Amino acid sequence: MDRFTIELTRARFQQNILAQVSSHPCARTGDIQTLAEFITKSVSDVLEIERVGVWLFNDSKNELKNIATYIRSNESHTTGAILKEKEFREEFQYLVKEKYVDANDPYTDPRTKGFIESYLKPNGITAMIDGVIRMGEELIGTLCFEHVGKIHEWTEDEITFCSQLGDQIALTISNKRKNEINDELIARENELKELNESLERLVEERTKKLKTSNEELEQTIASLKKAQNQLVLSEKMASLGQLVAGIAHEINNPIAAIQASAENLKESLFESELSVFQKELKELLPDTTKQKQFLECIQILKSRIEITSGRDRMQRRKRIEAWLVDQHISDSFSFHLIDTGFDLDVLDLFPKLFSGENLEGILKLLVEEITVYQSLHIMLLAVERASKMTFALKNFVRYEISKDPIQVNVLENIETVLTLYQNQFKKNVILKKDFVELPYIEGYPEELLHLWTNLIYNALQAMSFQGKLLIQTKTDGNKVFIMVEDNGPGIPEFIQNRIFEPFFTTKPLGEGSGLGLDICRKIVERHFGSISFQSIPGKTVFTIGLPVKSPIDHSNLSLPQNSKEE
Repeated sequence: MDRFTIELTRARFQQNILAQVSSHPCARTGDIQTLAEFITKSVSDVLEIERVGVWLFNDSKNELKNIATYIRSNESHTTGAILKEKEFREEFQYLVKEKYVDANDPYTDPRTKGFIESYLKPNGITAMIDGVIRMGEELIGTLCFEHVGKIHEWTEDEITFCSQLGDQIALTISNKRKNEINDELIARENELKELNESLERLVEERTKKLKTSNEELEQTIASLKKAQNQLVLSEKMASLGQLVAGIAHEINNPIAAIQASAENLKESLFESELSVFQKELKELLPDTTKQKQFLECIQILKSRIEITSGRDRMQRRKRIEAWLVDQHISDSFSFHLIDTGFDLDVLDLFPKLFSGENLEGILKLLVEEITVYQSLHIMLLAVERASKMTFALKNFVRYEISKDPIQVNVLENIETVLTLYQNQFKKNVILKKDFVELPYIEGYPEELLHLWTNLIYNALQAMSFQGKLLIQTKTDGNKVFIMVEDNGPGIPEFIQNRIFEPFFTTKPLGEGSGLGLDICRKIVERHFGSISFQSIPGKTVFTIGLPVKSPIDHSNLSLPQNSKEE
């Protein structure tokens, strides 16, 4: 059979599969599991490909989950395998940027090198193509064709066929989402209908009761209750502020003691001429030149101590173990050396220091020095963080409802909130601050704290607590401006005119009251300022403008109580 006939036959098979997929009932209902099993088996059987699989991303786009892979040799499907972005970050980036990844030799192709040990070799894969599944700009997953045990060079029509099937899968997922939305809308309409009927009954009953009551008396009672609640809240917040301030003060005392002790310990162990370290160093290395080299080596290792990944750590350990064996030193000592930042390049920097007698003693002293240094360094960092946290708590709970505005340090106000949210920035959130010096403004510091709290937490939620958060400040005439920007999915255009409405929320039931941005708007209005936003996919910016001086004349403005405190 000539080449033209083979290609024509293959094209007919491909078109037949595409026709069956596009007309398959599951494509309309959105049953992606059944459709994936049909596609993988059909492609594998007709095109004689050993492994054909469908992989879909999770909502966070940091995992690929296999929902169906057909293995032709044993005529069965497998499912459930997971590839994590943190383990294959470089390979995931190619899926984000490209329409497909065609690896005729996946063992040399840079786009698939991360899969060699954990995926290609165990499955015997010799050629593979990943057709990227997208729905608009959203990355959905991949459709994989994988040959096993034979060399194969992917043709243009195979790549096109794979991409066309990926489009069909994306269309099925789109239909699934539409069906789910329709079902949800129907359910919500039924709920709304029931709520309306119930509300009408309640209104009718309440109206009858109100007609038998004295309106003036009820208004008086309501006013008294409101005043009582406000008094109770003020008393609780004042008590809480006093309690936390007292606790923070008590915590600061042992923190200061720990810091002073750590500094003294550092000096007595290493810096003093009478320290144990200096004594051991002189006994071990009488030669002052080698003593100087040892100290230089210590400083280099202190500056480059870092946490290495499993693969880098294993490679470094093997190098160090081989060198230790050559020096007749136990290779188990390599673990201690790795933790100090030691590698064989140090031997080239200090050849005389690491040759000759007492090599094992030199290495042990080096490890002891770095280990103690690390411990002291961690202690001092912990003390610094604890001091910042107690200071932020003292500021945050100083909740005194002001009748008149006072002079407020806006930057310090924002930093208080950022300190309390620092746990959210440890893992997947990159915080960038672009601050310029701002003048004090006339305002209510306790309300501004809640303004920044709502805006920052909204931004974190919009990014699903992973992404970039940028906070900027600037001045323009008699106003200061604060911008809070996140790189989340953005606010859909069709709801942008409603986000400041009370009780309007896009969050799931139980996760939001719909009052956060309404409260922000009211706080800004009380400061005679402005609040606005701009939002597109990947960038949402809330801009707060506050006047430096309130348009209402308040004579004898007081400074905030903490303005002179440390």
